[in-house]
Amino acid sequence: EPDEPTLLQRFFDHILEIRPHIFVTYNGDFFDWTFVEARAGIHGLDMLKEVGFAKNTAGFFACRPAIHMDCLCWVKRDSYLPVGSQGLKAVAKAKLRYDPVELDPEDMCKMAVEQPQVSKL
Repeated sequence: EPDEPTLLQRFFDHILEIRPHIFVTYNGDFFDWTFVEARAGIHGLDMLKEVGFAKNTAGFFACRPAIHMDCLCWVKRDSYLPVGSQGLKAVAKAKLRYDPVELDPEDMCKMAVEQPQVSKL
């Protein structure tokens, strides 16, 4: 997208288009949704009005027509992993037996420019 407001609006429109019943994040309550809400607000977009998501009185992001599952909450509560092993990569290795490949952020930027993955929505 040409700019951040357009990107955010497209994200909100995509949510409205596919109407997911479940959103799964990892630390979404304290980073992802908070970040999206703040950035949207800077551009005059209201996430609650756009897609119905807002922080509830318990401090978690919720939406009436969908469930938000923040997997970090489960990891902290039920995984029995030591505190230093609760990052997404460590959890993927321990619980999913999956070892994700890490890319250098500089390589990611270069790949995004040279080999963009364009969605065909």
